[in-house]
Parts: sequence; structure tokens; C-alpha cells
Amino acid sequence: MNFHKPLNSNVSSGPKLLCASFNQDQECFAIGHEHGFMVYNTDPLERRVKREFVDGGIGLVQMLHRTNYLALVGGGRTPKYPQNTVIIWDDLKNMAAISLDFYLPVLSVLLSRTRIVVCLKTKIYVYTFSSPPVRLSVYETSDNPQGICALQNNILVFPGFTEGHIQIVDLSPQGQERSLVSIVRAHKSKIKCLAISHDGSLIASASETGTIIRIHVSSNTALFHEFRRGIDRAEIHSLSFSPNSNRLALLSDKDTLHVFDTSPLSGSSNRRHILSKVPLLPSYFSGEWSFVSSRVSDKRIGKGILGWASTDCIAIIWPVEALIEKYVIREKRDLPSHKKIPSSSIKPGNNSDVGNLNETSSDQWELVRDSWRSFDDV
Repeated sequence: MNFHKPLNSNVSSGPKLLCASFNQDQECFAIGHEHGFMVYNTDPLERRVKREFVDGGIGLVQMLHRTNYLALVGGGRTPKYPQNTVIIWDDLKNMAAISLDFYLPVLSVLLSRTRIVVCLKTKIYVYTFSSPPVRLSVYETSDNPQGICALQNNILVFPGFTEGHIQIVDLSPQGQERSLVSIVRAHKSKIKCLAISHDGSLIASASETGTIIRIHVSSNTALFHEFRRGIDRAEIHSLSFSPNSNRLALLSDKDTLHVFDTSPLSGSSNRRHILSKVPLLPSYFSGEWSFVSSRVSDKRIGKGILGWASTDCIAIIWPVEALIEKYVIREKRDLPSHKKIPSSSIKPGNNSDVGNLNETSSDQWELVRDSWRSFDDV
């Protein structure tokens, strides 16, 4: 069974992308396709590396910062490597440096300068980044067919064994020595999406319900923020912290992009309900909503992948359409109409994903679709 088929297999023409992922600081991203992989600089957008293979496709690719090492897993109609094998590719030498074999297909791979993390359907494996690699630990998870996990600054997070729980592991040498593992009951339903701030201090999570986003402090598991996306059920496609960790972007199947202020509550600019200070009302009225939100094109197909080009610029990769878009957060002002996707295009009465007119807001910010480009060089 092919676990890494073309994401745009239903599209009649155009490039056939199999995967896309940002590197650790989101300054670069890599895409895999039927004949190899490519690496791009995020801002300015330019191709840095292009590798083509005559013997198969790449279904998973993960960069290690801006180094010459990438993790590869085969995919597509003719996978270059078995889909239960992780290859650490040395692009300087144009060859495989490390190979790890497993008994089930690999769903995701994460890299740090000292660790290799491999996610299977119900297990997480952690190895040293060395030749040969040494297996350090194995963690059990609940059924995780999408390979949901995140790694930043030696903090690893993934779904716990119990539904709705997340497990936080300190992969630093000190953490490994003390076997530091924390379990957080983040949600009542199954975990759908995870993200970690760049310094590893904050963990954002969403469940399959998709209405509430919770942020916990990784060091002590304390609840730091609770955000409301909307009142209707939604599938969260992607979560991503800004480079300074003061903002969190969210993309859902409601075709909306939300940005939350993750600074301390006293300085938060997130919207609140006009009745938020009235006591004894349901938690809905006291919740925080995104400080800016906008509809992305309703013609988009598949799931977008979020990254940040800067603290004010969000990049979205659409693998199915082989397209990247950039949205800029800015104070409202007169702008060319062709670049605006106004928040008013989402009517409060028929789409609850951005809340309703009863919410208080300074109405100060907007998201502007600033640029876009297709990967027509695949």
C-alpha cells in the first residue's frame, strides 16, 4: 500500500507534489515530488536546491535547519526508498548517510542537531543523530495515522496514549538523563494538530472538534492561553507560531486563516465578547477570539501548511495545487482592492468561524494577500 500518494492526484494537470514542510526556523521549506525534491528560501521566495532521481519519488522530506542534511522517505507511484525506511540524505555528498528501517510505514520524521525522531502509527522512536544512530527511547501513542508530532529546541510533543492527552518529552541530555516526560490532558477528544514555539516554551494543540485551541507551558504544563476559533466543528489543518512566539496562526477547513495574540493576557489584543466581564455566563462569552482573521480563497483544494516569513507575514503552502501564498498582517488602511480579502466577506450570520458582531474588537488589523506563486518548475 502506498502511504505517500500524490496530494493532487485528482488535479488533471500541473505538478504532482507529494509533500511539503518548513525547516525549524521556517526560513526555508522543502517539497517532494515524483522525481525528487526541492528546497526553497521562504522570503524572498527562491529555489535553492533541486535534486532529481531517475528511480523514484520522495513522499516525505524534512530539512535540518539550513544544513546539508535532510530526512527522506520514498513515495509516489514508484517510491525511491521503501516507505518503512528513513534516509538521512547528505546533499553535499549527494548520497544517503544514514538508513533506519521499521516494521510499519513511516508517517513523519523530525530532526534536531542531536536527534532523529520517527513517527509510526502508534509509536514514536528517538535516535541520536550520529553514524551509526543509537536508539534512545520508544514512546507509545494513541492511534495516530497522520503522524502528528512536533519538535523544537529539544522539546518533543505528540498525542498521548489516552485520547485528548498530549505527551511532552525533554530530549536534551539533561532531560534524557532524568527521563523527563509530562502528560497533559489538553482536550476531551482526539488530538488533531500540534505546534511548538521556536524556543520550545509553548505548545499549542487542537482536537478533532476544532473549536478550542489551548496553549500550555512546556516546562510546567500550565495552561497559558485558551482561544476560541468558532462555535462550529472544524478540521484544523495547520498551527504555527511566529518567530518571536507572540502570535499563533491557524488554518482550518472553513477556508479561514486566524491569527491569535499569544503574549501575556494583560497585553493581549485578541477579541473578546462584549459580555465577557459579566459573571456566571457560559465560558463561550469569556473566551478569546483571534485578533485578525480572513477567508482564504474558497477555491483552494486540500490542506494548507502554515509557516512564517516574518513576524508579520504568513506563508501558506498548498501542496495539492503546487502553490504558495503570503498574507501580511497590517493596520487597516487603503490598499489596492485586488490584494484585499476583507473580513467582511465572512458574514457573521452564516459563518461562525470568525465570531459575530457582538464581539468587541478594535477593528485595527487586517490580513492582506500579498503575493502568490506556483511551483511550475517541478
